[in-house]
Amino acid sequence: MSMNRGRRRAASTVLCSLFAGWLFAAGVAQAAPAYPDKPVRLIVPFAAGGFSDVLTRVVGAALAQKWGQPVVVENRAGANGVIGTTAAARAAPDGYTLLIALDSHVSNNFLVKSLPYDTMKDFAPIAFLGTAPMVLMAHPEFAANNVADVVRLAKAQPNTVNYGTLGSGSQIHMAARMLETAADVQMTPVPYKGGGPAVSDLMAGHIQLLFASVTSALPVIQQHRAKALAVVFPKRLAALPDVPTMAEQGYPSVEKVGFWFGVMAPAGTPASIIEKVQADLTEVVAQPDVAKRLGDMGLQMQPMGPAEFGNFVKAELDRWADLVKRENLSPQ
Repeated sequence: MSMNRGRRRAASTVLCSLFAGWLFAAGVAQAAPAYPDKPVRLIVPFAAGGFSDVLTRVVGAALAQKWGQPVVVENRAGANGVIGTTAAARAAPDGYTLLIALDSHVSNNFLVKSLPYDTMKDFAPIAFLGTAPMVLMAHPEFAANNVADVVRLAKAQPNTVNYGTLGSGSQIHMAARMLETAADVQMTPVPYKGGGPAVSDLMAGHIQLLFASVTSALPVIQQHRAKALAVVFPKRLAALPDVPTMAEQGYPSVEKVGFWFGVMAPAGTPASIIEKVQADLTEVVAQPDVAKRLGDMGLQMQPMGPAEFGNFVKAELDRWADLVKRENLSPQ
């Protein structure tokens, strides 16, 4: 009889322990804060004022409103995006530091001798957001009104026509290089840390030409502080209906380059956070007011999820390997 009572007490003790453990685990789960419960940092690897910065601030403001937490845009410019990308790669994988990944995220693999991070292994893709067509524009007093004029001037005086770049291998630089190759001319590149400073110098007359994102180009063209010579896109833009494409002017190869943008996290970021950020990004960019603002900038939004974005990056690596080989570019 006493043995039975002892067994009942032991069983009761075990059940109480299990129940207490369950209550503790449930309490911990309930106490775990929902993401995000503090400010989220979005690293833009280029200077303020360029299309990546403007885009990030629009999207970041929408995310902040949805999350009820500040979304801080941090510009970490330099080395064609390498400095900011390195900072993101070294950040804690907790979802509170995210990277605005641009086309340079891929091209730097072939144009920088030694990257301090691995493009595929050190980042987790979250969402591809879209593309931004480029516009070739010139200072209003530059003696060219189309691509044929640029080529004529460059042939007459090799290396005297100059253009802004974001460094060797940037999309802006590649567009100019491909024009030089196709037209058999030589021009002089002038490097900048971001599209904003390059546009400012074009308006001031310090440089003559610039392949810029439509986001950066439209305001200054509309203000007549620069003139558009060509659109780098398969079709004319609704915002610039009278400006012919590069292909229309005889240089279709230049349209193989262009801006794209997405969001990534440091590798190791929990899948639940990646899924939430991707879902929330897709939701906010589809909001009518946000979609209108992005559309007015000329951005072509086409959201992709993590897997599709990862496959896109792999395909871009293959494309750039071929492009760099054909253009005979060397790492700097």
